[in-house]
Amino acid sequence: MSINLSSIYRSQAVRYCLVGGMNTAVTASVILALTAFGVGLYSANFSGYVVGILFSFILNTIFTFSSRLSLSKLLKFLACCGICYVINIFAMKIFILAGVENIYLVQLTGMFFYTVAGFIINKLWVMK
Repeated sequence: MSINLSSIYRSQAVRYCLVGGMNTAVTASVILALTAFGVGLYSANFSGYVVGILFSFILNTIFTFSSRLSLSKLLKFLACCGICYVINIFAMKIFILAGVENIYLVQLTGMFFYTVAGFIINKLWVMK
């Protein structure tokens, strides 16, 4: 029986993207809804990411990497999320300082940077 690692890797990448898409929709929905209801920019952003982090951890651990949930993975995942959140806030601040006034665009830009950093850190460290 031969194991095709390239096929497995592609499968994980596809699954990660699917979870990422669902997670982005969940996170964005929370952020945009809270923003529309007048919750502050950073509070709405933080709340959306809390919901998204839990959703993403469970689905990526079980669905993407076919692994068991564990405290050590959760702690590494949370560390990853903390790093990515700082990157997100930094990107949002840069866009605001650059004169972007559309707070929805600012939120989506921060989410993009968070997602790219999250993929790299999860693949190379968290889920190893």
